[in-house]
Amino acid sequence: MRKALFAVPSASLRQLTLSVSAALFLFALATAPHLAAQDDITTQNGASGYNGAFITGPASNPLSFLNGAAFRTTANPAPYDFHDFAPATYLDEKLPHWADVQAEERLRYEAYDNNNFKAKVDDSYILNRFRFQVDLHTASWLRVTAQVQDARSGFQNPPIGPPNTVRWDLKLAYVEIGNPDKHWISLRVGRQLINFNNTIIANSEWRNQGRSYDAAVLNLNAKREHLGIFAASAVVPQANGVSPHQEGNNIYGAYSRFDDLIAPHSNLEPFFLWRVQPAEVVEPAVAKTTGKESEKVFGLRFKGKAHNAFDYSGELIAQDGTVGKQAIQAWAAQGGAAYQFLSVAAKPRFFSQFDYATGNRNPATSAAHTTFDTIYPTAHDRFGITDLFGWQNIETVRAGATVEPHRRLTFTVQGLDDWAADALDSIYNTSGSAIVTNKTDHGRHLGAEIDGYSWYELNRHFNVGGGIGYFGGGQFLTNVSTSHSYTTYYFALNFKDNGKK
Repeated sequence: MRKALFAVPSASLRQLTLSVSAALFLFALATAPHLAAQDDITTQNGASGYNGAFITGPASNPLSFLNGAAFRTTANPAPYDFHDFAPATYLDEKLPHWADVQAEERLRYEAYDNNNFKAKVDDSYILNRFRFQVDLHTASWLRVTAQVQDARSGFQNPPIGPPNTVRWDLKLAYVEIGNPDKHWISLRVGRQLINFNNTIIANSEWRNQGRSYDAAVLNLNAKREHLGIFAASAVVPQANGVSPHQEGNNIYGAYSRFDDLIAPHSNLEPFFLWRVQPAEVVEPAVAKTTGKESEKVFGLRFKGKAHNAFDYSGELIAQDGTVGKQAIQAWAAQGGAAYQFLSVAAKPRFFSQFDYATGNRNPATSAAHTTFDTIYPTAHDRFGITDLFGWQNIETVRAGATVEPHRRLTFTVQGLDDWAADALDSIYNTSGSAIVTNKTDHGRHLGAEIDGYSWYELNRHFNVGGGIGYFGGGQFLTNVSTSHSYTTYYFALNFKDNGKK
């Protein structure tokens, strides 16, 4: 029954999504009038984007409808159904003007069946994450920030540890000279978040621990030109105590943005990254042999909003350098578009997206490493809410729709069809680890997925949501795994109070 359910969508979704994506993208470029839209830096490039978020969406970050930077993305002025509750704001108002506090709490229940496509490897558990932040700004050009985080899991099968359990860690600790929102130059040094581009370098908020970087970031801002230059090392989460970063595992970069250069209300974003690691697995599909890595990344992203109801985005990334004794020759691309019927009841929004990342045609004999490196991406909803795959050796088409039956309530349904770019390479998860390898070419089709999820804003600081995703395996997985399906579901309660900001 399940195979029959996916047979028709799997065959037709690829052609439909590619056609719709191309048509919407070209139409958006040709009809771009005046309409302002902001990009929520915490949710870039999720295909299920909603309400002016450049093909981004609430699945990627459940806090994206709440206050702070994420709230400004949707900026819905409609009233809420429940009275507000903001204890951090109340406390903040009692403090001196040069001191601010923020608080965040997230409680989530989630479960899954057949993890890593292994039969009867099931689990269900509760995740809790609490954050408390203090900002000191004695001058308009100076800010000192510290944030502690306690992330824990309950009722989870062992082993218990990161990223679900990281007890009382130092999440943020930095000094910022200059205000990037007001000054043309600013410098931030210390433990911080980096979200220049969620597809390849981000903090991945869906994880219970999330990701921080020990970094120095210089921001240069003109009226329509922006440049961020940074040197960073990702923090390696530990179950207890202050988590360190790994010495020698560094990433450097320059990320630029040009506003309205090609079309009104669009962003053109060229960027360069350089990643070095002391010991990286050269070919996971063959062996665990490691070598030094020096990887250079060249990318270009274009995104925008047009004709009042169109969102579009496209990205192309090339990777060069060396890992061990092999040269790196990999690339990836994505493109998406969406249209929302604003004058129709429930304001339906239809979206589609295509993603591609290279693999290795023959890892055992290849003279070059051609599998794309996803580096530090957002881990949720890149390829559906089941979070089975990362942006490596994969080809995916996606189509779906969001409706708003109530001013603070959304429902989203989406379908995805996944293929391996190269049949003999591994399939990789969101962390870049190999899940399964097809040593004999039995086909590239991984399978198809159907998701449904919903979010409801109770007030400015609370939202609740839930979702379910089902993946049915294709020919690739039926030959290499003990289970060919995967199901996940979750329910979440989110609270975020950014104080008197």
